[in-house]
Amino acid sequence: MAETLCGVCHTAQKKYKCPTCALPYCSIPCFKLHKPTHANETPTPAPTVPPEPDIPKPLPPKPLPKYLQSTRDFSLIATNPKYENLLKMHPSLLPTLQKVYAKTIEPYPEEVNRRGGYRGRGFGGRGRGRGRGGWHGNRDEVRKWTEKKGDADAMRLMKKIREGENGDDEMAALSEFVRLVQEVPTSKDMGNTGIRRGGDLHIV
Repeated sequence: MAETLCGVCHTAQKKYKCPTCALPYCSIPCFKLHKPTHANETPTPAPTVPPEPDIPKPLPPKPLPKYLQSTRDFSLIATNPKYENLLKMHPSLLPTLQKVYAKTIEPYPEEVNRRGGYRGRGFGGRGRGRGRGGWHGNRDEVRKWTEKKGDADAMRLMKKIREGENGDDEMAALSEFVRLVQEVPTSKDMGNTGIRRGGDLHIV
């Protein structure tokens, strides 16, 4: 195997390597002769590692609104044996709850057209205003359904039922259902009766 000779004098055996270009050399004098060849060369910069991107920290979640903090878990009612007994004792209870809940749902357009528009409380009969029909407001405002109007209709229906206007059986069934709902655990006691949307009947 041939020995590697010095890359400067080409006579002696190599002992070292140039740190810049790895040229083999045999002694300090040869290295001093070779070193000036790199005088005008710019040193190769060391590779830089790109800084990690600044990922913004997520903001802490906003506190829940008070009405959500106090919301009851109504899924517990469906599995409550007392609820099943109520349905057996009062066959009218389920249709009553469905009627109340239906008031909170926006009617289909064809249903609105069939009824001649959404009619809130106070727009059903003959008016006292000028002209035929007795009311000269914007008809679009009368026909427009809102959650607030739906909730108000449901509240009025519940009030009628609880006052016995729909019969004693419905009144008794709804009263017992309200007592059952009040047994559902909640983080905060609430004393008013209300309706919430989203598939749940909230009587709190």
